[in-house]
Order: sequence, then structure tokens, then C-alpha cells
Amino acid sequence: MEEYRGIILRKIIYKESSEIIHFYTEKGRLSILVHGNRKIKSPYLNVMNSLNIVKVIVSGQNMKTLRDAELIRNYSLFSNDFEKYTYCLHILELINYFSEHEHDHEKLILFYEKVMNKIQEEQNYIEYLYSFELKMLYLLGVQPALKSCGVCQKQDELLFSVDDGGVFCKEHAKGKIYDSNILEKLRKLYYYDINVFNLPKLQDNELKAIRLILDEYYEYHLNYHSKARSLLKGFLGY
Repeated sequence: MEEYRGIILRKIIYKESSEIIHFYTEKGRLSILVHGNRKIKSPYLNVMNSLNIVKVIVSGQNMKTLRDAELIRNYSLFSNDFEKYTYCLHILELINYFSEHEHDHEKLILFYEKVMNKIQEEQNYIEYLYSFELKMLYLLGVQPALKSCGVCQKQDELLFSVDDGGVFCKEHAKGKIYDSNILEKLRKLYYYDINVFNLPKLQDNELKAIRLILDEYYEYHLNYHSKARSLLKGFLGY
């Protein structure tokens, strides 16, 4: 028997009444077979839902079989809000896609829990999801440099460049760049400790600009985009 604590990423129907759960743990992603989980009387019916943090006991080698499960954090109620739920699914896709990448999985799970708790508590939740995406870039080794010009180390009058992965002074900036106001917002989302500070509310135009920066950054540096993000684009218009 083995015990794990982690995030339910997704569920796949298996045979008539069972499911295979993609489960993200401190050791990376596991596949877990849950017998009879599609039956109304299953004790795990409302436990093994996407977004939830769960503690499981499993057995087996390549395909683990669930023996017991305990719900630690229930985030599945987000499904009642289409926009919020789709944003959260976007985060799950991101975690799932990079689940085999070599990084600190335990740290990512802990930060996920902090962010999801903030989403439950705060009315302005999108800022916390943006912060998650920015800080995940650090774990993936492609974090943006936001403090000084990448050429001359100048620290004022800086502009942000997606292609070059950081900030540059006016003399050395090139390609598609974003102004100092957006840079200030990026810094706060990236550097603020959400255990200590609530993230500042972004205006609609700032939410849109940073959303596009995140999309471009992930696509350019990691060749990544999510299906959930495509749904959001159709829903939000950007």
C-alpha cells in the first residue's frame, strides 16, 4: 500500500462503471483506477472530482488501484460558475501538461492550494490565477527577468518583451514590448507573497493585457496553449 496527497486533474471513463483518475502528487502524475466510481452508491463519487485535493491509499504497480480516499480540499463547487471553473480547468491543464517536467511538485501543490483558497475567499480571483501562471514559469525554468535591463542592467524606464523573456531599457528594447504600467502589474503578481498580501485589483484593460502576455509567453517559450483557454477566449472575447 502507498499513500499520496495531491490534486485530481481529470477523470476518464473506464469500462461500464469505473474511472481512471489522473492524480498529481509530490512525485508527479499517477493514474489511479477507481472501481465503481460512476455508481450512485460509490463512497468516492463526490471525492474524486477535478480540482479537489485528496489523500489516497493505493496498491499496484503501473496502474494503481484505489483502496481508500479522503477529501482534503473541496474545490469542485467552482463548477457552478462557468467562467471561474473554466479558468481553474486552464490551471489543471497547465499542471497536467508539465507534470512530467523535472521541478518541485510538492511546492507546486502547496501553492495551488493557497491560490485556490484565495479564489474561494476573494471576489477578484483572476489576479491569483495569473500569479499562479507567472510563478509556475519559475518552476519550469523560463521565468521572466523583471528587475533590470537584460543588456545594461538599468533599473528605470523599463519595457517588457515577451520574446526576450524580460525587461529592457528604451535603448535596448526590441520586438513586441509592453509599457511600464503593465510591467508594474506583472511584478506585483510575480513577487507578492499571497500569504501576506492580497493581490491588487486589476482594471479590465490590465486583465486583458496580462492575459495576452501570459498566452504569448507560454506559447513562445514553452510551445504551450490550453483547450480551456480557447473556451475562455470565446467566452470573454480575448
